[in-house]
Amino acid sequence: MTDNRHSRGAASGANAVCEPPAGPHARAGAVSVYVSDDSLRVLLDCPDPRADLEGNVAAILAAFERLKIPEHPDADMLADMLAADAADGGPLHAQPLIEGYPAEPSQDGRLEWARDFFAEGWEVDAATGAIDFWAKLDNRAVTAGECVLKVHPPIMGEPGLNVFGVKIPVSRPQKERMRCGKGVTQREDGAGIVWIEADVSGRVRLNNGTLTVDDVYIIKGNLGLSTGNIKHPGTLQVEGDIEQGVTVEVGGDIAVRGMIEPCNITAGGNLSVAGGIVGQEGHRIEVGGGVQARYLRDVTIDAIGDVNAGNEISHSYIRTLGRVLVSGGRLAGGTTIARGGITAGQAGAAGATGTLLVAGVDYLIEPRVAHLEEDLAALETRRHNLPEEIARLHSAPTSEETDRALLDLGRELQALPQAIEDAKVVIRRLIDESEAACHPELAALQEVWSGITIQLGNEKLPVRASVRRPRLAKLLNGRVRLLPLGEGNMPDD
Repeated sequence: MTDNRHSRGAASGANAVCEPPAGPHARAGAVSVYVSDDSLRVLLDCPDPRADLEGNVAAILAAFERLKIPEHPDADMLADMLAADAADGGPLHAQPLIEGYPAEPSQDGRLEWARDFFAEGWEVDAATGAIDFWAKLDNRAVTAGECVLKVHPPIMGEPGLNVFGVKIPVSRPQKERMRCGKGVTQREDGAGIVWIEADVSGRVRLNNGTLTVDDVYIIKGNLGLSTGNIKHPGTLQVEGDIEQGVTVEVGGDIAVRGMIEPCNITAGGNLSVAGGIVGQEGHRIEVGGGVQARYLRDVTIDAIGDVNAGNEISHSYIRTLGRVLVSGGRLAGGTTIARGGITAGQAGAAGATGTLLVAGVDYLIEPRVAHLEEDLAALETRRHNLPEEIARLHSAPTSEETDRALLDLGRELQALPQAIEDAKVVIRRLIDESEAACHPELAALQEVWSGITIQLGNEKLPVRASVRRPRLAKLLNGRVRLLPLGEGNMPDD
């Protein structure tokens, strides 16, 4: 910091008030020299600095010493500064004498999508508000060579310096990452920006942090006996219906312009149906994304993303890590489990007893944790058994092969404690992330019928009397409460 800098910014709140020296100069009035709250400026309050310039300069220099300012203007420079800054007979208030400089914050890496590839829903007639279930919003189609995403690198900030000569640190920026799957390639330009482009014409898919462009398999009519079962690594587009009894295994999205009859479907991405989905015992739908359809009846669905039905979900068994949304219709019969919460126009229906609506529960956390704990137990067992295995090799005849095996086992034994700790961290992180994503809330936008049971987390509330008004089910003091839905009490986003 040079001696002609003035300080602007962060703050110790230190200040000193220096009275003028005793004698004739006392008549110059009080001189107040203080440091700004952000410690980036030394400021001066003075009635009229030129009335007693020499005395005021002396008072300011003394204040610098009291404040322990390491670098500051000398007497001549201060006199020039005061003479230049003050108007004839005018006071100075919060006049900068020394300035540091603030830190320039670091910038985290960021993702810049070429467009909103993942917009969901249907086109809505602006005049009537009617939903066109044949016109699903779809921005995922890309052509070969098209840029899909730019990954901007992090930018390290610049430390600042306060008036006490102390550096103001900056945090280390975080790097944004994106894994490239099939159908995309990446290149880095001279500015360090990674461009991710489509290798093939297809549909963009983002799954567990991996970006993929799937080539599309199009069925012009119905998918049924005439086509046979379908197994495809990319995206499937069906122009007609998926007929009863078909088995469909797709690595990407499935888009159906008709309806789905009872069948078995596995999709790595989203399932979008312009019509409805009708299920039957013994048939199952599993998707790695969300589900969107006009209605769901008697279906069994496991999903990762939102399950969105335009009109109705009835007598179905649905589990999802996202939300279940039937905002304009009813949700009645069967069991619905949604980690991200539930929103329905009508919760339950006349005669639909046995309806269980569960919000804020992760249906996958227990099997996932159990699998990881099995891996952890295997590591612990390996650490327990390795010393005995090493001891047996030590007692065996010496050979080049034995020496190599001992070296490998020694390295493994040395690495196992860290591997075990890493496994424990992964389990804890998985549980924490699951708990953070749980949203124990149910919104009924029109009415709540008797005969249903609402479960938020582990707490249940059997509804014994219908409420023909909008209600919001929330946890209050550890219990499920049905609250009026209105201004000041709306569902969380």
